[in-house]
Amino acid sequence: MQGLGLLLLLIALFWFWYTSTRAREVALKSVLKILHESGLQLLDGSIYLKKIWPTRLQSGVVGLLRFYHFEYTANGADRYRGLVVMAANQLEYLQIEKDGHSVVTTPPEDNEKV
Repeated sequence: MQGLGLLLLLIALFWFWYTSTRAREVALKSVLKILHESGLQLLDGSIYLKKIWPTRLQSGVVGLLRFYHFEYTANGADRYRGLVVMAANQLEYLQIEKDGHSVVTTPPEDNEKV
């Protein structure tokens, strides 16, 4: 019986690791695309997880919202902070500042799914 519990725990940990990795990849891809289209550059080439929050997804199942922060620049001297939120493995929204104004991008209807 303990072996079954340990196996279930390992499966749950693997699932969490896999979905977190996939969500981060989709988030990074989205950030790079939006910044490139806006003429901005991602600093340090990475995003980092700020928090995870449980939520009910559009499909009705319970899932996780993952909040990622990143830094970007327009001229190489100034640093700005952005936010990307993933619902499961789908882009929920992405927020950046451009020319002193906050820009929020919502995903297109054909958002990448896992």
